[in-house]
Amino acid sequence: MDVKVFVIIVAYKGMRWYERCFESLRQSSLSVQTIVVDNASNDGTVDFIRKNYPEIHLIESESNLGFGRANNLGMRYALDHNCDYVFLLNQDTWVEPDAIELLVKCHLCHKEYGIISPMHMSDDGKQLNFLLDDGNRNYKLLSDLYCGSVKDVYSITYVNAAAWLLPRITLEKIGGFCPIIFHYGEDDDYLNRVRFHRFKIGLCPSARIIHDNRNALGESAVFYRKANIDKIDEYLDITKPVDLNQLKRYYLRKVLLSLVSRKMVVHRSDYYNRYKFVKTHQKEIEECRKQNMQLKSNWL
Repeated sequence: MDVKVFVIIVAYKGMRWYERCFESLRQSSLSVQTIVVDNASNDGTVDFIRKNYPEIHLIESESNLGFGRANNLGMRYALDHNCDYVFLLNQDTWVEPDAIELLVKCHLCHKEYGIISPMHMSDDGKQLNFLLDDGNRNYKLLSDLYCGSVKDVYSITYVNAAAWLLPRITLEKIGGFCPIIFHYGEDDDYLNRVRFHRFKIGLCPSARIIHDNRNALGESAVFYRKANIDKIDEYLDITKPVDLNQLKRYYLRKVLLSLVSRKMVVHRSDYYNRYKFVKTHQKEIEECRKQNMQLKSNWL
């Protein structure tokens, strides 16, 4: 296949995964160019890559940009170097040899898809990774798997960004990740934008990657709750109307009620923080929503 695929990996203190991840890309049946964006790791990541994987194009950030903004650097590089596809891959994953080739073949036959994901397997390869869960439960896929009549691709509403194949047109029309989301929730926002602009999101059952995220689950879950107390990905959801002035009044009213209600007192700081966040970032959120509604290379 005469296609140019760039794999983008955001690296941050992930030494325990790099060898399996990078070696799997070396064994890919479809030749790929790997881009690593290092988020100012201090564990020897940069030296390790330079010494052992000279074929990798390394982009070094002076600070931790978060997941979305770091990926945007890789996407911009791929676009500037005439990519046909980019494949976003987490540092804690590795691919089966034919995974990327199968994803590209799938898209070539189903070009209405703006994102196609492989199956995400657990670290032992014996079960599906729970982060693959589609909120609507894809019973059609389960039925076809059981009956032995699996299709090339299934339309889904959610799959986390640990392994996304994006054709060039997605980058040109949807763009990159919204930069005001530092980490967690940026994939939800991006998927909302893809659906808003009438691209489909697909799951390719024949392609598989391994996602070893078990060591980070507890820490990630706690961080997610703390980092997204403001629900920024929901405020940015352009598939739904959002009245930020109304939200501010709602949160402020809840704060005032918590002053007189014992049942609500435990939620006072939560409501106040959300009110404060919306008030502080209202113009920025509104501008991001406006930009994300346009078909262009947003944030790239």
